[in-house]
Amino acid sequence: MTGTFAGASAYHGMGFLTEAALHILLPRACAHCRGDIPLGDAEVLCLSCRELLPEPPDPACLRCGGTLGVRRDFCRSCAGRLFACRLVRAAAAHRGPAVSLVHAFKFRGLPCAARAAGRFMAREFARHGELAGFDALVPVPLHPRRERQRGYNQAEILAREVAAATGLPIMCFLERRHGKGPAWRMGKEERQTELSGAFAVRSGCEKDTTGKRLLLIDDVCATATTLEECARALREAGAADAAGWVFARA
Repeated sequence: MTGTFAGASAYHGMGFLTEAALHILLPRACAHCRGDIPLGDAEVLCLSCRELLPEPPDPACLRCGGTLGVRRDFCRSCAGRLFACRLVRAAAAHRGPAVSLVHAFKFRGLPCAARAAGRFMAREFARHGELAGFDALVPVPLHPRRERQRGYNQAEILAREVAAATGLPIMCFLERRHGKGPAWRMGKEERQTELSGAFAVRSGCEKDTTGKRLLLIDDVCATATTLEECARALREAGAADAAGWVFARA
């Protein structure tokens, strides 16, 4: 029997008998392979697809985490340059089941998919010793118009899962002041122009960022431009350090 993924959010908070009845009438399907998800499994991906979530690029640039064609320390974009966002790390590569999970929470209105991605980020966090020692998590903000359209900011959902596992507080220090549209539709140069000055520290939060080591949380990193602009705003407000932890690296 082929299930439907659209009914996934209806299962949360139900009693077992009600859930079992709904499972018969409207079986849940994996967001990636479309196979049935067994009764009692609250995940968005089936077990097989969860096990197939691809590891981040290797070899990877020590700063941005992007794929390197040969074994060297830094990619061409990062070599010999200083950045506000000191490093970027990802829990997975943006392909296969990871793409399906991102698509579910960005374009299908399913925050449960973001929670699943956040749980994966939380499990992978300890594998990256360089992410230790930060004072707080800072979700990358959406433009208010985009957040109203979607109904949530997926970066905040990811951050809540990471916070639950690490004990780090979430600080929504940033706001997005302008944005023409989704950055994924833009080329690299257009993205840099669009995002330049797009982020700022919220009024009254400047004193809270001073001297803090802050870890930015986002869903996908393609060029690290968004993370760099967010980190720049935090450092200009006095942050001592800024880095990025994302679900997937494109």
